[in-house]
Amino acid sequence: METVILLLLAIVVIWILFRPVTKKELDRYNDKDNWSNMGF
Repeated sequence: METVILLLLAIVVIWILFRPVTKKELDRYNDKDNWSNMGF
């Protein structure tokens, strides 16, 4: 049971971290010239 909870938690965290959230992030994500907009 503990393994299932940890696996679900890991999937949720990865989904939150790797999806573009806001309109600005979506534009940055879809932009062809991505290197200038990486936020460094």
